[in-house]
Amino acid sequence: MSASSAPSAPVSFGYTHITPSSSHGPRINLTWSKPAEPNGVIRNYTLSYSHSGKTPNEISGIDGLSYTVDVLGGIQFQFHVRAVTIKPGIKALLVVDIPEYSKFSFFGFFTFSVILVLSFLGYMYM
Repeated sequence: MSASSAPSAPVSFGYTHITPSSSHGPRINLTWSKPAEPNGVIRNYTLSYSHSGKTPNEISGIDGLSYTVDVLGGIQFQFHVRAVTIKPGIKALLVVDIPEYSKFSFFGFFTFSVILVLSFLGYMYM
């Protein structure tokens, strides 16, 4: 292929689940490697994702090889990433089933902290 051809798809497209906490809901950290055939200077990457047949969200201008996305539990997401030179490249596809998180795993720490503080305050004023 020539330098004016579009880049091949990024390789090693993977993910890590980020469990919800008291400060955020479930997230996915997506990672990928540069295309085997860049066919020019890679300017950036474009990521698109969707679920349940909804219109895809697109994030352009990603400079690195990773991106973190807020997701919903219990839903299957489709992610696409591609390199961009003077032309947009071929998309890599990743399908991820996001686990269903219980209310306890999401709010458990917060609820426990509030109960502990209220119990302490009640003890102080007895």
